[in-house]
Amino acid sequence: MGQEISHINSKNKPACRFHLFSLLLLAFLILAVNPVLRAEKSDIPDRLNRQFFKHLAGKASQVLTSPGQWRLDDRLSAAVASVAVLAFLPADESIHLWVSGEPGAAGATGARIFSGLGGPAVLLGLVSSGYLFGCLNHSPETRKTFLLAAESLLLTEILVQVGKTGLGRARPYTGEGAFSFHPLNFREKWNSFPSGHSAAAWALAATISERVDNPYLEALLYTFATGVSLSRILLDKHFASDVLAGSVIGYFVGKKTTQPLRTQTTGWSVGLLATGSVIGLSLNYTY
Repeated sequence: MGQEISHINSKNKPACRFHLFSLLLLAFLILAVNPVLRAEKSDIPDRLNRQFFKHLAGKASQVLTSPGQWRLDDRLSAAVASVAVLAFLPADESIHLWVSGEPGAAGATGARIFSGLGGPAVLLGLVSSGYLFGCLNHSPETRKTFLLAAESLLLTEILVQVGKTGLGRARPYTGEGAFSFHPLNFREKWNSFPSGHSAAAWALAATISERVDNPYLEALLYTFATGVSLSRILLDKHFASDVLAGSVIGYFVGKKTTQPLRTQTTGWSVGLLATGSVIGLSLNYTY
């Protein structure tokens, strides 16, 4: 009986240490973010109220329809990201075989820590604790920052789940290969693309980085996001292209979430279009 209790306690020690480490990291990030926030006039809500949900709906519309509003540099960035993801597809299986060997104890422990820190419970705890700290500290900028982070995580999760369910890519540990797809399903083993942990970590890092004025803290946030992404490959949960796609989605949503809502007027507009020797009129409808 005594041996059984000792065995159970030894199994619980790593989990207890991880939870303690998570709490310390959350406290550090919240305390580090607060004094270096940019104070600026904006339409960002600082309370969890009706205005917040109105802002969330506006951001959802802006993120989902933003490809139609992209400038040339936005289109080029999207093209480069897409090419990068596609370029990893042929190498996914090779990378999987390369990292699937039994990792060292230190590498496996580090991967599990970063993967755990990128989990929904920890990130939700960070956002909730940050908002609560802003309320107790009477800091509207802190509340705004963590409410924006909540919006970013929610919108990222929606996009990720659409991809996971729609494509149904098999995870590497199934042994089905990098090109095995089972569209329109909810089974965990066929929800590999894109990586939800990577997307959430990069969304959080991009959102908070846009709100702080400290290059060292920004570097720390992106280091955290990179560590979470790599951990998902090392733990055999995702292929490399899954992780890259998730990281791009999270970074994009995080950046877009911190931008002001578009103020557009609905109606028709007429413009002059000149191309070489051809001159004509363009008719546009904004909605």
